[in-house]
Amino acid sequence: MSESIKKNVVNLEDYGQIRRSISAGPGSKALRAIRDHATASLNKSIETMLDSVDDALFSRAEKAENNMAQTQYFDAMRELRIIRKDIENDFIANFKHHFDCGIPRPASQGGLPDLDLEGESDLGLVDKNDLEEDLAVSSMVSKIRNHCRQSLYALDKRIGFLIGDPELVRFENPLGPEAICHAFQEAASRIETGLEIRLVIFKLFDKHVGANIDALYRELNQQLIKMGVLPEIRTTVRKSTSRSSHPVSPQPGNTLSEGESGGIPGDMVTGGMPGYPVTGGVQYQGYAQYVQPSISALTYLQQGGDPADGAGYAADISGFDPTVASTGTVNILRDMRNTPVIRNLGNSGGMTLDIVAMLFDYILEDRNIPDAMRALIGRLQIPLLKVALLDNRFFSTKTHPARQLLNRLASTAVGWDESQGMEDPVYVKIESIVQTILDEFEDDLGLFDRLLVDLDNFLAQEEEQAKIRAERSAKVMEGKERLAEAESTTLEEIQPRIDTVDLQESEPGKQENNLDFVREFVATHWKNLLFICCARNGKDSEEWKQAVQTMDELIWSVKPKTTPEERQRLVAIQPRLLEKLRTGMERLSIQPTERDDFIARLVRAHGRTAVNAPETDQGDSRSEKEESKAEPQQDTVTTLPPKKETAPAAPAIDDAFTARARQLRTGAWVEFRGAEGERLRAKLSWISPITGTCLFTDRKGLKAGNYTIEELAHLLRSARARPLNAAPLMDRAVRTALEEYGKK
Repeated sequence: MSESIKKNVVNLEDYGQIRRSISAGPGSKALRAIRDHATASLNKSIETMLDSVDDALFSRAEKAENNMAQTQYFDAMRELRIIRKDIENDFIANFKHHFDCGIPRPASQGGLPDLDLEGESDLGLVDKNDLEEDLAVSSMVSKIRNHCRQSLYALDKRIGFLIGDPELVRFENPLGPEAICHAFQEAASRIETGLEIRLVIFKLFDKHVGANIDALYRELNQQLIKMGVLPEIRTTVRKSTSRSSHPVSPQPGNTLSEGESGGIPGDMVTGGMPGYPVTGGVQYQGYAQYVQPSISALTYLQQGGDPADGAGYAADISGFDPTVASTGTVNILRDMRNTPVIRNLGNSGGMTLDIVAMLFDYILEDRNIPDAMRALIGRLQIPLLKVALLDNRFFSTKTHPARQLLNRLASTAVGWDESQGMEDPVYVKIESIVQTILDEFEDDLGLFDRLLVDLDNFLAQEEEQAKIRAERSAKVMEGKERLAEAESTTLEEIQPRIDTVDLQESEPGKQENNLDFVREFVATHWKNLLFICCARNGKDSEEWKQAVQTMDELIWSVKPKTTPEERQRLVAIQPRLLEKLRTGMERLSIQPTERDDFIARLVRAHGRTAVNAPETDQGDSRSEKEESKAEPQQDTVTTLPPKKETAPAAPAIDDAFTARARQLRTGAWVEFRGAEGERLRAKLSWISPITGTCLFTDRKGLKAGNYTIEELAHLLRSARARPLNAAPLMDRAVRTALEEYGKK
């Protein structure tokens, strides 16, 4: 083993020896006292947290998007009820065990932390669920540390004094956020219903336990002060050759007593990615304080300050022209690369600026966003640079509030047309959010959360109205298509049945009178009944099948019967047939006299057919016969129009554009270009289950057009339609920026 490695190895016996060396003295008593106090407080907090699990999971189950997700939450509720006591006991046992045995501080590592945003780096062998869980716990630890800066600093000093490791070089504070959160993470490993459930439980832990830790630290500090453990703490700042020239308070020699505010001293380095905790004892809040002077100078620029009268920031921001920042159309970050405000941050500050500059290169070139909206988002370059400097989660966490807000702004902008004008409510809202960030954002990342909630509420109202309008248009289209389908299906059923050749199965003229009045009835009245049945219930319904069967029996009943079996069948079906015909005619609201006349003629026709009677209708009056002899017979029968002879359809083009048209899904945005070059952005809101026709609506839900797959493919082929990329903008931009930076 090399000497350098040996130096970084912690002997696990050291902590025990330290504890044993003071076992008879007041140090051991103090450690036991604060351990027991912390255990009791954490036990109470974990009970409160576990009491809230059922309500939290039930609330999520009510809002679940599908049955599978809902079932997962209900299963988790049952599981948590069973293992609740085990989790509680494991958490306390883990905490006490780590306290008693000590938590060795890991060996420091240099270099840039590996940022595997998309799971494609050398860390690919690490389970993604484990990685996401570790990120969630790390985020929780950072949040607690930021909230408990002062009380935790004092507690670190007192614990270090008690265990003989004043600067906590060899051991971590066994009461620190890492110890508490990791003890719970180990206990939560019992939960088997999946990562999503564990993440929900971590949020509850943060809410009910993490929020009370600062109060616990203050109580422990007061308890140690009463026991005479470092009543006053003298702070010192270690010098570092790589540090900025800006001073960090408190100054060396200052003394902090309980309840006083002040800076958090400690070793601060500039190696690694700005905003990321560096291993080897460097704490995140120390780095945040280190960059604070530069953050203040950037805030001055962000809010429109002029370097010429910089009120103390002139030296930091000299050489930069702030007039271009307000346009949002130019990448201003590259112009800041050599300004003192960035040079003061060292190489790591320049590295962060380079990556954020690449990010905005991507954003400012993204043609999925209209120019006016892209300019608004471009005005957020300095605020996003500040976020990247301040927060270690910005590049690695897709759910970071600043990233989520930018994603939402971009996705909203995709559906906006510049023709709607800058008075449009969506443009006004986005402009207001951007201006709020420029005016108010200093270092409070909670602002992005609040603005995201505000934007989501606004969009929810807009989208609800748009959804109602789009659904109305879809129903109208679907209704028309169902009527057209019903008409086509009805004609396809009737046409072959009333064809003259099919009906006249004897010599010409023999049964013509019998068949003509039936043909007219089917082609007019019964056609309407079939249409109604198909339009309302479809051609697979029992109602449709019964209507078709009745039509078939009617036509068969008036054809010549050449065998005794056929005549017997006619006699058998006649009562049922007549009843079904009466019911159908009543449903069609045919006048009673017309119904009775048709039934009477049909019965007489059946009589002639059954006994091979003369072919003419015996019920016809002599005057009718005379009239037919006196005048040429006119064709007054209603028949379906003959099928038109049409030229063969041109074969459909099946190419990449057709495939792309088929791949579009509801929710996709497409930019259409008119004959005069005008552009319209529309969303695919509905795809007809009958014809596959695509309905497009604008952002307000109003119909923008409808196209078949073939028509849509033609528009794509002729560059008159262009699908827009709806993937989250910030995720695409961050991935691209890091890939580009990695090539350097």
